[in-house]
Amino acid sequence: MPGIDIIDSETDRGQAYTLEGFIGAMVVLMAVLFALQSVVIMPTTGGLADRSVQAQIQQEVQDALVVSNQDGNLSETIRRWNESDGGFEGANQPEAPGEDEENQTYSVDRFANESELGQILKERFAEKGWSYNVELHPESGGERTLVYQGSPPASAQTASYTVTLYDNQSVTSESGNDDTLEEAESDGYAVIPREHKDDTPLYNVVEIRVILW
Repeated sequence: MPGIDIIDSETDRGQAYTLEGFIGAMVVLMAVLFALQSVVIMPTTGGLADRSVQAQIQQEVQDALVVSNQDGNLSETIRRWNESDGGFEGANQPEAPGEDEENQTYSVDRFANESELGQILKERFAEKGWSYNVELHPESGGERTLVYQGSPPASAQTASYTVTLYDNQSVTSESGNDDTLEEAESDGYAVIPREHKDDTPLYNVVEIRVILW
């Protein structure tokens, strides 16, 4: 009957509209889920106000320090002293505020070339817009800065790792002539002073600190 055909046609059209609406909603939902999974934490992604973000970032910086110390590279980095000027070999950027003029620092790129830590920090953070300072805090002697990118805000994250230096370890720069740390101290170009004297082979204990924002 004609009336039945009209009803069936309208029913089919309604079902088609419903199906199209369902498919459209699924497409939108999948797009949203994909976008959420693709989020990369950037300096402007809510800042560092969220505690879970703070914990994640701090752990990643800590991991960078641990990984770079596994093969001794972290110790080698802080023993790369330049015999000619008493600074770190390859450092050619201005000193950090409050430090002596001869205490030149590394650029991000130069530090990445000089150390495994620098390479990790550059690839994971600098290339995504983060800034960081890398500081040395010996048990004795003044603070030295390896990388300085500015004054960090209160929300900056800090991670650190402690390295022990010994008298018989070698200066790792090309200009060091394989001098031991004790010999570099005697010759007057030790960047990090000798804390422990003749009664122990211990030279100094240094905290490497990374401040990220």
